Amino acid sequence: MNNLITDTFHLNVRSHILNTSESYVLCENEAKDAKEVVMVEDDELPKSSRKRKHSDVWDHFEEVEVLSKKKKGETERKVKCKACSKLYMYPKTGTTTTMKRHLDGCFAHHGEENIKKGHGTLNFDAADACGIDLPVVNFSGGYDHAKIRELIATMIIVHEYPFRMVEHFWFNVLMKTLNPSYQKTSRTTIKNECLQIFKSRKETLKKELKHVGKISLTCDLWTSNQTLCYMSLVAHYIDSEWNMQYRVISFLELEPPHTGIVISQAIFECLSDWKIEDKIATITLDNASSNDVAACQLMSKFKAKGSVFFHEPLIENIRQTVKYLKKSPSRLYKFTEIVKSLNMSTKRGLCLDVPTRWGSTYKMLERAFSFKNTFLHYADLDANYKWEPSSQEWRLYAKIRDILAVLSMATTVFSGSTYPTANEFFLLIVNVKKVLNDASVSTDKFLHDMGNAMLQKFEKYWKECSTLLSIASILDPRYKMDLINFCFPKIYVASDIEHNIDSVSSTLKELYEHYESEHTANLVAAEKKVDNQAVASENGTSSNSLMAISTQFRTFMKTTAKKVSKSDLVAYLDEAALNHSEDFDVLLWWKQNSSRYPILSKVAKDILTVPVSTVSSESSFSTGGRVLDNYRSSLLPNTVEALVCSASWIRGSQKKKKANKVSS
Repeated sequence: MNNLITDTFHLNVRSHILNTSESYVLCENEAKDAKEVVMVEDDELPKSSRKRKHSDVWDHFEEVEVLSKKKKGETERKVKCKACSKLYMYPKTGTTTTMKRHLDGCFAHHGEENIKKGHGTLNFDAADACGIDLPVVNFSGGYDHAKIRELIATMIIVHEYPFRMVEHFWFNVLMKTLNPSYQKTSRTTIKNECLQIFKSRKETLKKELKHVGKISLTCDLWTSNQTLCYMSLVAHYIDSEWNMQYRVISFLELEPPHTGIVISQAIFECLSDWKIEDKIATITLDNASSNDVAACQLMSKFKAKGSVFFHEPLIENIRQTVKYLKKSPSRLYKFTEIVKSLNMSTKRGLCLDVPTRWGSTYKMLERAFSFKNTFLHYADLDANYKWEPSSQEWRLYAKIRDILAVLSMATTVFSGSTYPTANEFFLLIVNVKKVLNDASVSTDKFLHDMGNAMLQKFEKYWKECSTLLSIASILDPRYKMDLINFCFPKIYVASDIEHNIDSVSSTLKELYEHYESEHTANLVAAEKKVDNQAVASENGTSSNSLMAISTQFRTFMKTTAKKVSKSDLVAYLDEAALNHSEDFDVLLWWKQNSSRYPILSKVAKDILTVPVSTVSSESSFSTGGRVLDNYRSSLLPNTVEALVCSASWIRGSQKKKKANKVSS
């Protein structure tokens, strides 16, 4: 381990350095002594002190006059270490043993020596990085306290540390030990540094978004423990290297009442501030009624997603049962013994859900369903157990297991830590529609009623986004039109199949023609600019008229060639679909084939980034529910926004660097 530290950090730490707390106290005492030091010029010293000093140790020490502690009003001569300011009695005999011994253990001296030798860069070993692409920090120019302060502020932002940590005693001990030149920083100073990072990175992100085609948004509301409401707005886009990116662009306090008009106005003001109003493709919100009004106000194509109907008593009974058993080892042991007596496996035990995460609730129910007979036997042995699900509840659950399994699969993909591209959504949502269609025509009254209730809410979502998700699946070269032709007969009645397929095809064609007209206009404008520059450079010559005719002919040939050639869209659809592969990267494929399909690739870049859930907004914090923690709730709203947004930008920029490094 010592060798690893030495090799990694290039620090020559001697084993006999004073322990940490003593070092810190020593530095404080030295600082006090330094106030009493009186610097003197060489010609003011006695002649005996101006003798030639042959030892190299004098390169690291200087002679000073300090106020005498024994004789008031008088001074005495001492030597001071240039690195750490440690004072020693001046060697009247000329011996330098004491000074050499000091240099051997002087941490500040060895730090300067390492910098002079080119060891100013801290190169972290890949094994220590735990898969994180760590930034390289260069101090070749010497210790830079401003840079250190910026790094500490970045650490506080990303890891959500409180500002006051910079005033903690042992934090300062650590920093002072690493470098005696470190200067203590106050919580106010570090807060201002965090706000400065927010402002700087916001300007950088604004410049990046200028070069993005279309942006999709997700929006969600959060509540602090002081009942203040915050709105999170996340921008999704694909960058120039075809990497999926998302950034929190706003996290602001929303004044009551939280109506659709208030929400839409807040979103619009945010977009105006970022100057991206003309780049918005879609906005995805949750299923609150106020968001329907907000969506209409913003003229969005997307409205709220449907919610899930479920039999709540069963969920609560199972949740309380799991809590009851897990609280007592003896009860859990008794339950396990019953499982074994019934010749059942104990490998997959009971698990407790997170109420705000539907996927975990389904997992809890499914595990419990396999132990339904065990609950019956356990209830006979424990008189205090009173949450046994009824046989009626188990029968209801058995009827809807298939529906819940499909919903759980879709939820898992939508809520994944690696947010999927839009082409992955179509098949999942088609499966949801199919199971709801089947339930709505069931002869079982419970399934029939539940299916109709869920389908009514689902159709509200499907009506708005089915065409867009269908186009996204077509832009997956593994599917193209094949998946549409396969799925539509399973979810539509026979009379509607052809109409819906034609509707998707015509919409895709119109969308392509819109991008094609923009592409042609940009080409003509660029060519005109180049030709104008060429004509200007030849101004006054006899070849102007000939150049004008040549320019017009080239423009004519380009536009004519574009009209008669096969379009990107037709060429793409005419080619056979790729073989199916689970690890296929659709963005990488379009990046590699953008030169073959220059127009259609622009369509793909804007369509594939569209989100279908607000999970990215919810991920502004941890997965424990949309509630601000105590620390953030105690801060001013503008400070909260600066911390949340900056953390998103810093993490995003690091992931982007890592992705570009891998692709290159």
